Amino acid sequence: MQAQSFEEAVAQKGLQRIALWGKVTGIAMMITGGIYAFFGLFYFIVGAIPGGITLFMGYLIYKTGKSAATIQEGGDTRALSELFHNYGLYLLTAFILVAISVGMFVLMLIIFGFAFFGGMMYNGF
Repeated sequence: MQAQSFEEAVAQKGLQRIALWGKVTGIAMMITGGIYAFFGLFYFIVGAIPGGITLFMGYLIYKTGKSAATIQEGGDTRALSELFHNYGLYLLTAFILVAISVGMFVLMLIIFGFAFFGGMMYNGF
């Protein structure tokens, strides 16, 4: 049996961590996303969207963890490709959510700014 190098041991430990916590986090996100989507339907159809997004992101994290476990067990190159694909989709989704949040924040600043300065002009603050 050949001794592992330090880099290989670190990589195996990282894969083990991704495999375990990717699955656990993915399942937790899918459960909470499902709950959010279910209760969001009672308020309005749009209320289910955040839950659906959380459910989708949980699925991507779960698939990443599953791919890491497959790599750790057998070193399948297709699983490595799936790991990168799923993690890349997760990052893209997270970026889109951040961009939407920043856009909404800027829009709210503009709207409240107009309301504040408009009130100052007409009410003589």
